[in-house]
Amino acid sequence: MKKSFLVASAFICTTAICLSAYAMQTNFSKALRTCEKFSQTGSIEKDNEVFNILVTLEKAKNGKCVYKEKIYQGSDYQMLTCNFDKDQLPFMSDSMEKYSGIFKKELAKNKIFEAKMTTNGEVFQKYLANPKYCHITTSKK
Repeated sequence: MKKSFLVASAFICTTAICLSAYAMQTNFSKALRTCEKFSQTGSIEKDNEVFNILVTLEKAKNGKCVYKEKIYQGSDYQMLTCNFDKDQLPFMSDSMEKYSGIFKKELAKNKIFEAKMTTNGEVFQKYLANPKYCHITTSKK
């Protein structure tokens, strides 16, 4: 894969600028609130390259909620895997609802961003960049 995970994540928001009083509940934010099983695929184009994306959400045996975001081209991939406690889910769900409300026109064009938490700056800064919750694995060449 030629691009880094963060570059492929496209339009990462910066802090509270991306969040406001506008909220739009999506299938993903509803599933995230209670950690219901969820899966969504899509793709994004960046620098004339297409990156495929698979986002999944599921309950783990240890009671955690597992979020996975796989960005891939052919057999090359980068996978973000996060394990969240139930008490973290309402904040993340609310943040994703706010994000979806702000970017509803963009999301109407590409639904994958409803579930792609790396595009939400508030969630990214608080959880996804913290190795306590998330880690990235990369395919071996």
